[in-house]
Amino acid sequence: MSRHVLLFLTLLSLTSISQSSSSKVEDISNGTRWAVLIAGSRGYDNYRHQADVCHAYQILKKGGLKDENIIVFMYDDIAFNPRNPRPGVIINNPDGSDVYQGVPKDYTGMEVNSLNFYAVLLGNRSTLFGGSGKVLNSGPNDRVFIYYADHGSPGIVGMPIEGDYVYAKDLIDVLKKKHDARGYKSMVFYMEACDSGSMFEGLLPNNINIYATTAANSKESSWGFYCPGDFPSPPPGYDVCLGDLYSISWLEDCDEHDLSKETFAKQYEVVRRRTAANGYLDASHVMQFGNKRLSEEFIFTYMGTNPENDNYTYLEYTASPSTSRPRVVSQRNADLLHFRYKFHNAPDGSDAKLEAHKELVDEISRRKKVDYHMKQIGKLLFGYDKSSKVLTNVRPQGEPLVDDWDCFKMLNIEKFKFLVNLICRMSIQGLLVLLFLSLLSESTIGNTLGGNDSIRTTDHHKSKGTRWALLIAGSSGYENYRHQADVCHAYQILKKGGLKDENIVVFMYDDIANSPENPRPGVIINKPNGKDVYHGVPKDYTGDAVNSSNFYAAILGDKAAIKGGSGKVLETGPDDHIFIYYTDHGAAGLLGMPSDEDAVYAKDLMRVLKKKHAAKGFKSMVFYLEACESGSMFEGLLPKNINIYTTTAANGEESSYATYCSGDVPEKIGTCLGDLYSISWLEDCDAHDLRKETFEVQYERVRNRTDESHVMQYGDMSYIKQFLYTYLGVTSKAHSHAPPALTASPSGSISRTVSQRDAALFYFLYKVNRAPTNSHEKLEANKQLYNEIARRKRVDDSITKIGELLFGTEKGSELLMKVRPSGQPLVDDWECFKMFIRTYESRCGKLSTYGMKYTRAFANMCNAGISLEKLVAVSDQACSKKPHV
Repeated sequence: MSRHVLLFLTLLSLTSISQSSSSKVEDISNGTRWAVLIAGSRGYDNYRHQADVCHAYQILKKGGLKDENIIVFMYDDIAFNPRNPRPGVIINNPDGSDVYQGVPKDYTGMEVNSLNFYAVLLGNRSTLFGGSGKVLNSGPNDRVFIYYADHGSPGIVGMPIEGDYVYAKDLIDVLKKKHDARGYKSMVFYMEACDSGSMFEGLLPNNINIYATTAANSKESSWGFYCPGDFPSPPPGYDVCLGDLYSISWLEDCDEHDLSKETFAKQYEVVRRRTAANGYLDASHVMQFGNKRLSEEFIFTYMGTNPENDNYTYLEYTASPSTSRPRVVSQRNADLLHFRYKFHNAPDGSDAKLEAHKELVDEISRRKKVDYHMKQIGKLLFGYDKSSKVLTNVRPQGEPLVDDWDCFKMLNIEKFKFLVNLICRMSIQGLLVLLFLSLLSESTIGNTLGGNDSIRTTDHHKSKGTRWALLIAGSSGYENYRHQADVCHAYQILKKGGLKDENIVVFMYDDIANSPENPRPGVIINKPNGKDVYHGVPKDYTGDAVNSSNFYAAILGDKAAIKGGSGKVLETGPDDHIFIYYTDHGAAGLLGMPSDEDAVYAKDLMRVLKKKHAAKGFKSMVFYLEACESGSMFEGLLPKNINIYTTTAANGEESSYATYCSGDVPEKIGTCLGDLYSISWLEDCDAHDLRKETFEVQYERVRNRTDESHVMQYGDMSYIKQFLYTYLGVTSKAHSHAPPALTASPSGSISRTVSQRDAALFYFLYKVNRAPTNSHEKLEANKQLYNEIARRKRVDDSITKIGELLFGTEKGSELLMKVRPSGQPLVDDWECFKMFIRTYESRCGKLSTYGMKYTRAFANMCNAGISLEKLVAVSDQACSKKPHV
């Protein structure tokens, strides 16, 4: 062959390659590819969602998209989680490589919220709260790809912040607004969630250039994949699912194929068949919505393509990449599987096994309770024969889930999807009545089965002593409305019980009733549609007089040590019965006070109680405590021989929970009305004859209703047999009936609960949503929300950095949050504990209510023998610029 012929063939080949390459870009030559990836969950049991998103990022990156055009939302609590067997690494396949490396951290932690998601879609930087500030600055020639992986339910997909959701109607409104602003040429939306079809069914128009596929239709679960116990199973050490079936199907399809030759229609068929029931023991129906003509476009147009796959020839689908038929796990059961494997893998007799067993039992109990209540409501409404059919009715295909989305959002009962069609035709009052009837029915069943033989009653509870009570709300600020509401409610119970004002000492900041934000000036309520509990409450210690020194002095009866206030103290003697109720924010080893400079430390409280006992200042005492990690105030500290019995809202390592929050409240109060543990005992007292109810009965009833945390008991357990009347009195209209079975609660727990530490965030989010668009009020609410998120991020980052500097990157987090065995106090050297907290705050700023969750870290530093000089050095390094405090 001549040299000229060879040259001609070479040029022809190069021309062919050039034409081939140019054909790949011609469809987007005038526009840019953009992508938004979001994992809407948090917690190690949800490993798979962040793994899916990280894998998606790697595909886009290999496809040629720039980081400036890829926006990533993920909580980022998986890669360096203490339970991750490969720190700093996330995998999405049992044999897969790390998908976490290089992933942008645009929006992490509490920055992953619905408002930021909407702002990013709309390209609106001015309404962002934290994060990188990156948004979809897309124009009329650009292509947008959105991928969302999370839990879902009819009409809703989740967000990490409790009480925050992406509602279908809101999402569609945002997408329509983006289209009207000519913010894209075309958009493809992939969604992984249970009931994900309901986010688009009957809502997504065909004429706004959006094509969407979902992991499931509007009435079924989507599925976790690569789960423990299946084949292929995660590597040793993993007790979670690594991915989700729908997501793995499209992600692995992209890994293998030349996306310049594969259309969305072809990928839809691959994913549909792999995700369908004929491939697995359980599966779902992958759905399509919107403009299906876009499915004929090449995937390359949105995701680019990996050059390594250029020579791949697409084959018609015959089998999934994994040809075996593994069992998949419903997304709603993935946490149950996780708890089961935690329990199975933990050493026998270990604290880890005990905790895993508690988590598993608690999750099963919550599910049984919900199932039971739903069945009872259905029977009461429609009778035994028709209830199941009516409550599970699904609207015809093409119709949206619900007509009145504001009604749906107000009720916010995403966990009870069976009631959506029904409840939006009912009043809230009607729902509460039905719930009460269902619980009454449950209690009747309990009485029938168990009887009341174990409850011994008496007509007379005579004592020669006096009943005394001390009630304290240790917070301030309208977002903490619930604490003062709890205390006021407790006062009303005691007053009706016959206690005199001279024997009831009340501490509360008193900035709620007449706050400008209170829609009912001079009134405080403790439940939706509840009566005023503020009227008549003594103002013994208010404002700055609510402090630890006055609290200790009031307990000890030391009037000389009191500064400010009424001067009222517990002037008790050896025959008297004392009831103390404290509600506030808390942390490991301490309780809050209105001043940031003040706190009640566990060791100091024990010293005061022991001193009161040594002075023969009471015959017996009962102490109820509502706070996060409240068990740490007594664990390993409260003696059993000083005649004190106490219960707490939580154990020593978990949050307590607010309830009756704004989504459940008809009035525009905008915050939570009570706390779950407190509401449980307060409403129990409202409902029952306290002459016939023992503390043991109330403890069981409160423990069952307080299903978000572990209600605990400490001290002298012999007092559980005493009647509540001995301490709280009884109203003149006492119930004549015996209390119902232990499983019942006065009004159930259908109401939304919010972690006490997230309640402020919930309050600010509500203010933002309620404020008129473009108003000064909305701007101010945005600032408050942003500042709260920024404070949280600052504390998270500084504590994480200190842990790494002290104990290394791999072990820092684990050692800082280590929990001591049951029965041991939080820390040995309490003065060290106090000093370390003060030292941190002097260099890194106040912990704040949210940051209090890290007090255990300072206890563990003391227990590990870290010197004060070392803490000063690492604090200065972690917080290089000392904040204003």
